[in-house]
Amino acid sequence: MGPVVISLTSDHGFNLTNVPMIKQPSLPPRKVTVGTDVWIGTRAIMFSGVTIGNGVIIGAGAVVTKDIPDYAISAGNPARIIHFRNEKGI
Repeated sequence: MGPVVISLTSDHGFNLTNVPMIKQPSLPPRKVTVGTDVWIGTRAIMFSGVTIGNGVIIGAGAVVTKDIPDYAISAGNPARIIHFRNEKGI
């Protein structure tokens, strides 16, 4: 894992328009699950509830908002799959 990786497990609500944002209720925490043999690049952010599969590479600065399947290479904001490690052509 690279430096300054952030794994968020909590979030806040925002649906109550009659309540200031600072007073919105917290949502129940959801864990971030990371498989085995994973590389997570510098300053990547993983949002609550995502699952990172086995053998995944997450690029530096990626913002992971959805699950990443096994052996995917993912990068960007929001993170998207750019290739699979177990496919030819890279």
